[in-house]
Amino acid sequence: MALSTRIDTLEAFYRGGIAGYLDILFFPMTAVMVLGVGYVRERLDSFIGQGDGVPLSDEEGDAERQRVWEEHERMVERSRAFADPFDPRSGPLWIGNPSNPLNPDYIDPHTGRHR
Repeated sequence: MALSTRIDTLEAFYRGGIAGYLDILFFPMTAVMVLGVGYVRERLDSFIGQGDGVPLSDEEGDAERQRVWEEHERMVERSRAFADPFDPRSGPLWIGNPSNPLNPDYIDPHTGRHR
């Protein structure tokens, strides 16, 4: 396209509408996108195993649903523990918390004194 400023034949060609379509068709990113679709499908199919096409029974579906729900509950409980300054599993939040009995600034709620 840059040469069309110097060559009259190319200038006439690039003034036409077909030149725009050919530019898009032969644009390198277009080729990468078109060829990349098959590559991405092949890669994803290798990560995800092919199923045998048999639907789950009611018992298998219920068992899978229960397993997913229990995993969800564990993850929610773990995230609550990491954000709770009163839970020792929260790490730095627990270490710096004055309610931690191991903290030097701990005030015993029963006696009202520092440790």
